[in-house]
This record gives sequence, C-alpha cells and structure tokens, in this order.
Amino acid sequence: MSAILCAAPGCDNPVARRPGQVGRPAIYCSAQCRPSRRHQALGVEAEPSDASETPSRAWEVRLRRGGRAVVVQRGLGRFSATALVAEIQALITGEVTP
Repeated sequence: MSAILCAAPGCDNPVARRPGQVGRPAIYCSAQCRPSRRHQALGVEAEPSDASETPSRAWEVRLRRGGRAVVVQRGLGRFSATALVAEIQALITGEVTP
C-alpha cells in the first residue's frame, strides 16, 4: 500500500492513517495544512485617498482579506464612505437595517 500524501498544495508530507478509527480518514498532515485553519476575515474600511483631485471627496472604500484588497468606490466624502462601509458590513454579517 502506498503512502497517502497531504492534500494541501505544495505539501508532500505523508498523512498518518489509523485503521479502525471512527469518522472520515485524514487527508491533511497537520492542522496548519487544513484550509479552514488559514481562514482570514473579510474586512471593510474607508480611508483617505491620495488619488482625488477634490480634497472634500478624498475617501475610498475597500474590501480586504489578508493581503488582498479591492477598491469598491473612490471619490467619496467622509460621511458617504462611512455610510457605505456600514451598509457593506451589514450585508456581510446578515444584519437587517431599518
């Protein structure tokens, strides 16, 4: 019988199998290789932007997870950016706004 290798990308460690164990057989060599262990929270933020020509509309809203980010809107005023962040956070968390 050949050794079972870890299912994580780039990991060539063998997976310890225990015959007779109850439940699904292990496919990862350690807790650090499990994708659920590496979950990073999704964050929403509003920050001043340097790219705006108008100082009063110098805010942008971003979605961020780990090292990756997406700009949702640029050229907002501070209060508009804050309101958009609140609406996106309510959408993510499932909160109902009146």
